[in-house]
Amino acid sequence: MVTKLGKKMTYLRQVDYKHWITTLWLVKRTLDLNKIAHYTVLRVDLDTKLKNKLKRAVVDRINGADYKLEAYDFLTADLDDGLLTIDSSETDFVRVQNEIDKGFGNKKVDNYDELLDSWAYVIDIRHDANVIYGVRKINKFTKAAKMKAVSFLIFRDKVLSDLDDEKVFVLDTHIDFFVFEGTTFISNKKEFESAMNFRQGMEDNRDTIMTEFVGLKIFNDVEPIRKIVGSNLNFLRKISAIQKSGYYKDKSYFNNLIRLNKEEKWGLTIKDGVIVVNEDNVELILTLLNNNRLKSPINQEVFDASVKKKVG
Repeated sequence: MVTKLGKKMTYLRQVDYKHWITTLWLVKRTLDLNKIAHYTVLRVDLDTKLKNKLKRAVVDRINGADYKLEAYDFLTADLDDGLLTIDSSETDFVRVQNEIDKGFGNKKVDNYDELLDSWAYVIDIRHDANVIYGVRKINKFTKAAKMKAVSFLIFRDKVLSDLDDEKVFVLDTHIDFFVFEGTTFISNKKEFESAMNFRQGMEDNRDTIMTEFVGLKIFNDVEPIRKIVGSNLNFLRKISAIQKSGYYKDKSYFNNLIRLNKEEKWGLTIKDGVIVVNEDNVELILTLLNNNRLKSPINQEVFDASVKKKVG
């Protein structure tokens, strides 16, 4: 898989983008009563200078470093000079792309107010059948209220002037992630997760795994876990990683956990073959279910490692 993704990156870094066409899309997002995100896009006309600048923002992100590629994981941190990768089908971007694929069927921005209250923007660069989407979550100066609270100034002809009467729209061209041929390459994990509604996905994972815990009867009470995890992003990441690895479904893993808990004196209380849960031991339980308690084969020291990578 890494080799395949590596070939995509090699191709993207060798392309001459001179004749690629650039389009800017503003993404609007709404949440329904079930916190499901719905996306629409608006097409924005650009002058030649801005088209070239936006294209360069995407190309510079692609060519920014000799990137190391690593699969996205809930607990993986952003990489220095690296990109996290995930299949786009696992993200909300496919829904955004479906809207973009409507092309000129989408509404074009005709007035300044339509620029405001945007959730993200997508720089679409394409040539023949090849398309790259560069995405940035918009965090500042797009809400009408925020625009009124900020003074935009320009220093021109040795005088500082107020642009209050100008229709100013601010775009930060630091690309959070880009998408090519069904793969999402992530440079900013936090903004990617925010833009693609991953927190809601992690909350869904929390609710699903709590139901599974009840059915498996491995805990005397799951409510302390539910309470501690809550909406805490750190714990949501851990619970989502637990669900993805699936160790909790493996009876032999669970039996080994109970045996080692006694041998290593980890401090869990086991009663009638199940783990007794309280608010004080939830974090330890999450660590053990994630298989994050590791022993060094060199000096036998024990570590809790939130991020780990298999060898071989």
